[in-house]
Amino acid sequence: MRLKRNKSKKSLINQANLSIENIKSQLNHTSDLKDREIHSNNQIYIILYINSLVDQEKLESKIIKPLIKMENNNILNELYSQEISTAKSNKIAINGLLDGYCLLIKKGRNSEGFLLKAAASTDREVSEPTTEKTILGAKVGFVESLDKNIYLLRKTTKSPGFTVKKYTLGSSTTTDVSLIYLDHLVDPEIIKKVEQRIKSITLDSIRSAGDIQDCIEDYSFTPFPQLLLTERPDRASANLKDGRVALIIDGSPTVIIVPATFMTFFQTPDDYITRWWLGSFFRFIRLFGYIIALILPALYIAFVSFHYEVIPLELVYSLQSSLSYVPFRPIIELMIMQLSLELLREASIRLPPSIATTFGIVGGLVVGTAMVEAGIVSYGGLIIVALTSVSSFVQPNIEMSSSIRVLGFPLMLLAATFGFFGIIIGVLFVLIHLSRLTSFGLPYFSPFVPLNLEDFKDTIIRVPSWMMYKHSKNSPHFKQEKRSRKWKQDESEEPY
Repeated sequence: MRLKRNKSKKSLINQANLSIENIKSQLNHTSDLKDREIHSNNQIYIILYINSLVDQEKLESKIIKPLIKMENNNILNELYSQEISTAKSNKIAINGLLDGYCLLIKKGRNSEGFLLKAAASTDREVSEPTTEKTILGAKVGFVESLDKNIYLLRKTTKSPGFTVKKYTLGSSTTTDVSLIYLDHLVDPEIIKKVEQRIKSITLDSIRSAGDIQDCIEDYSFTPFPQLLLTERPDRASANLKDGRVALIIDGSPTVIIVPATFMTFFQTPDDYITRWWLGSFFRFIRLFGYIIALILPALYIAFVSFHYEVIPLELVYSLQSSLSYVPFRPIIELMIMQLSLELLREASIRLPPSIATTFGIVGGLVVGTAMVEAGIVSYGGLIIVALTSVSSFVQPNIEMSSSIRVLGFPLMLLAATFGFFGIIIGVLFVLIHLSRLTSFGLPYFSPFVPLNLEDFKDTIIRVPSWMMYKHSKNSPHFKQEKRSRKWKQDESEEPY
């Protein structure tokens, strides 16, 4: 019965002629759907709008008052709404009403109406994103408004090649998504793939950027993220200038960048603000921290379980005395610590910032110390888990940081079973897996596999900007002028 009613509604929506009664029926005669009759210049107009989506002051001052004072019937010239468009079907009219437009129809003439924008604005102010802090970078972050996010991106990417394409996703509830790129820099094949994957999305509704990410990424079951999520306009702009594509979702402050390689997740805006050798050093520290967070617990288990001989003798005695009071094997001990840490981390995210700080101190120090004194874990295990946690926080990207937490557990199991040999097998498996991944056709582990020395200029190290006269294969059309430091040659040629 319900299915039949929905089919009936769908047919009414697709009717060519406008009908106020049909529109009200499609919107279930919702209480906040209002209509007003306006008499002007010997004509009767009907304004239909959703009260909760419309700015009342804007409606009165820019639409109703000018409509009443209108001396002729030229609506396009007399009304002051920012956007006016025609609506010739129920479907267009309903979509406009749901976007905060008013529908203006001349009574007795249902063939055509006008959609006038009077949407209420409840957007929050632009502020620095809490998940991507920088020291010297811009203190600006994306918000939940699609138009405002496009404005923020345009402001930092002034180019005639800046192109925006809009899509509406979802069959039950609709969400607007904008595809943005620089036409003269992007690879047309990447645009083709992104558009093809977006158009293939048939979800009933889009809840967040994660829904789109799940549908368009190349591999859903790998722990490594293949799309870069950012809340920073400067970071999104820098990736557009590198020939990548941005996806902005209405209602979300998170912007999706495609394609992304493994090393993309270790770059931050500060790398390009500080001098090149400082940026390179900090990028190397992040990569080192990633490796430490990945294999340090496994190395500890292998050392204390199989390979005592590689540890200095004094340290062996210290570890042995600490471990002798722990009733569990090292793998169980570290598993307990890691799971406890994950619980503390998840709990602190849900708490208000003021309470989370206190909770972190109590959880990390007091509980950790109590567990050691109770003989549940050893001092060595506590130090290893603390170093692992600090190293994982060095990563500038949350998703890449989370991949370490997931991969650490199987590596610990391999180390507890096979020692160093198990760690080598696990690391080789991870490297082979990374080498086989792609992101929209781009090798994920480039420039390591396949080896491309040209692209090393902006991976582990960052060379000075004037040396990056050509960017990676992501931007085949982009080529900088090599003469940025021509002044150096000119000065050397001047006579003393």
